[in-house]
Amino acid sequence: MPGIIDPETVNASALPGVWSPVQWELSEHERIQEINNQATASLLAAVDMPEAMLRLALNETAIERTFDPPENYDPELQGEWDDKLITFKFKHPVELVSVERETDYLYVEYRFGDLGYWKVEIEPEKITIQRV
Repeated sequence: MPGIIDPETVNASALPGVWSPVQWELSEHERIQEINNQATASLLAAVDMPEAMLRLALNETAIERTFDPPENYDPELQGEWDDKLITFKFKHPVELVSVERETDYLYVEYRFGDLGYWKVEIEPEKITIQRV
């Protein structure tokens, strides 16, 4: 069921993370899949860490190509939009609802469409992701 964190499907292993560009010829299907994989990874690296953690926990990392800037795009902070560049966005947008920051504490709340409201609390020794 989407929107529920399933501990049984969360991978945890001792293998180190590695990335290597493709070093062999790809079919057209493999090339498209590789572009999508790299775009997903780049988008996750581009968003705020609490959003990336929430998206990964909920398995909501599907992307799609976009030709127009997303809602709330700020050209002054993010640069002028260039519709000639291949650009991707997440299929399911997240709306930042609230941010509270104190010494050694961060609370972030998101509205995640049909998945409802979710909070991410970050403390020095604990991270909590929970539906609100």
